[in-house]
Amino acid sequence: MRGLYIHTPFCKSKCKYCAFYSTSNYSGYISQYIDSLIKEAAEIKNKNVDTIYIGGGTPSIIDPTMLDKLFSELFKIVNYNNMEFTFEVNPESFTLDQLKILNRYGVSRISIGAQSFDDYVLGYLGRIHKKEDILKTYEMIRNFSDHIAINLDIIFDIPGISKQNTKNSLEFLLKFQPEHISAYSFSHDTDYFKNIEAKDSEEEYMLIKDTLSQHGYNHYEISNYCRQEHHSKHNIIYWDMDEYVGLGAAAHSMLYDENDLRIRFANPSDLKSYISGTFSKEINHISQEEMFKEEIIFGLRKTEGINLDLITKKYDKDFSDFINEIALLIDENLLTVNGDYLCLSQKGLLLLDSVQQYIWEL
Repeated sequence: MRGLYIHTPFCKSKCKYCAFYSTSNYSGYISQYIDSLIKEAAEIKNKNVDTIYIGGGTPSIIDPTMLDKLFSELFKIVNYNNMEFTFEVNPESFTLDQLKILNRYGVSRISIGAQSFDDYVLGYLGRIHKKEDILKTYEMIRNFSDHIAINLDIIFDIPGISKQNTKNSLEFLLKFQPEHISAYSFSHDTDYFKNIEAKDSEEEYMLIKDTLSQHGYNHYEISNYCRQEHHSKHNIIYWDMDEYVGLGAAAHSMLYDENDLRIRFANPSDLKSYISGTFSKEINHISQEEMFKEEIIFGLRKTEGINLDLITKKYDKDFSDFINEIALLIDENLLTVNGDYLCLSQKGLLLLDSVQQYIWEL
């Protein structure tokens, strides 16, 4: 599998809790940015891709004419194998005209950045849409096509917001019956809410996990749930350590060289630098030992876990020796071994960062 990610670093209003690169000072830059994306796409050596994901920022800020130009030129360059094409939208900025363009070019999945179904919480987070905007956007997509899968993003464990509020939002979300739900614990990557005590995530995490499971959603990755066959193929590329190419300011890529070693590189997080047409890459070569640990760390995000027998053989490791190295994690009931598969326990799901750090430092 090989994925293509395109970053759209524009937001009408920058959410203070978000650490992803974006800017609200983009007036007059979108057309130039599209030109630079097309130019960078032309420089990709292997132009075969299985999935496309356009994220941000706020991709739905781009008007229909510019979207048409981007897709028209992109598909003259890349060879897309039609496995999955995802486009992120914010409820306040998505229109029917944009939806028509997405449908024309084969977008198969739309991810709506809902975050909450409570107007107070949305304002508290600094979001500029309302609950009603989410409803209208969802219904617009559903009424337009039953062939486009929908993901809804929500955030839980927000400092200062009650568990009951999360429960209420969850109940409202389930009325939509989307094909996919992403439930993210509040990120403390920025200093937003730093003066409010962080919450213990276990209660709300288990509330979401149990409720969605009871309503027919498969918990296939630590933060993601889906109806049958509606898992995110693009995101699995990341967790399976397959190749992906990132276009745009702050976009990251991971490829394999002629010796099957991983190479990671990224564009600078600077809009003006990117539209100047200079794509200076920060290149990082990954050693065999780091590759092995990455495969374990990323693979553990999947609830099915990883086939440890295959991975240890792939990297010429001794299965038993590695089990001994992680014995403490097993003894502490953070990891479980089921035959050849290594996976997180329920306790481990709540302490993933600690598990990953322990393995990386072995």
